[in-house]
Amino acid sequence: DVDITTGDSGVHDLSRHLAIKLGPYADYVEMPDGHSSIHLEDIKLDFSSNFKIPGIVNILRRAGINNPTEMQKELYSRDFTCNTALMTMDLKTILDPTGLAIEDIKNKIIRTCLSPEITLGYDNKRIIRIVYLSAKLGFEISDDIVEWVRENGELVNNSSREYLTKKINKAMELDTQKTVEIIELLKLWDHLPPVPELAPYMIKGVV
Repeated sequence: DVDITTGDSGVHDLSRHLAIKLGPYADYVEMPDGHSSIHLEDIKLDFSSNFKIPGIVNILRRAGINNPTEMQKELYSRDFTCNTALMTMDLKTILDPTGLAIEDIKNKIIRTCLSPEITLGYDNKRIIRIVYLSAKLGFEISDDIVEWVRENGELVNNSSREYLTKKINKAMELDTQKTVEIIELLKLWDHLPPVPELAPYMIKGVV
């Protein structure tokens, strides 16, 4: 993936113009959550509107980060630390502005950029992404995420049934066993839609 941002919603103008320039080779999609994408065979261009969690400046200040840059505000507003690594356009240099990404990637662990209460509580769609990313990357889940999701698992239903089904199906395609293990770990069985592929495991409720 190549992620591009202009810092505001004007990024959609950029993505639309690029899609027009690329013509029939581009599959353009604009999403309601503030980003648009262009698919070119095996390459995906993501155009982000530079989302920042409300109150991020005060949140970072309490964490000891005073006068955060615009980049810091955007990166810490992302879902998981493994998604905060950046790369120069020549694809030669990896950057880790938060100092969290590389270590967690090396340790193969999914960890929220802020506390789970803030990161997952603000955007409940991120709960099912834990399952998806774990299956995709083969990563384990941090203890604080596990604890929070077990106590707040019902919030996953604030995501649409269509979105939940899509993410579960993708996770199952990537690694069925890992998907089932993480759902069990997070105690999400009672909160998920009846996805056919999950049915045998949902009946048992165990791996």
